[in-house]
Amino acid sequence: AFFEDDAKVAAGLVGAVQACAAKHGGTPSQVALNWCRAKGTVPIPGARNLAQAEENLGALKWQLDAEDVKALDRACANVKPLAKAPFPEKDRDTGLIMFDS
Repeated sequence: AFFEDDAKVAAGLVGAVQACAAKHGGTPSQVALNWCRAKGTVPIPGARNLAQAEENLGALKWQLDAEDVKALDRACANVKPLAKAPFPEKDRDTGLIMFDS
């Protein structure tokens, strides 16, 4: 899903995620969930079956350390979004600027 010229940058991010997973005995999905948690967000993962739900719950058994977060942040710093967020830049009623746009 990445553009050809961004493949090397994307591969760096994938490698960083895989390295964190290996370090903690987790999975890439668990790294993603723990990365969200380390950033102060509450991820709401989806699961299509019991195995995926159990894998998601497994992320709660460990957490990323500060070096892991730094490595993941560095690896994703140059990854460009594939598309602009489909949200308006300003709220139509209040005119407030949307920070996630």
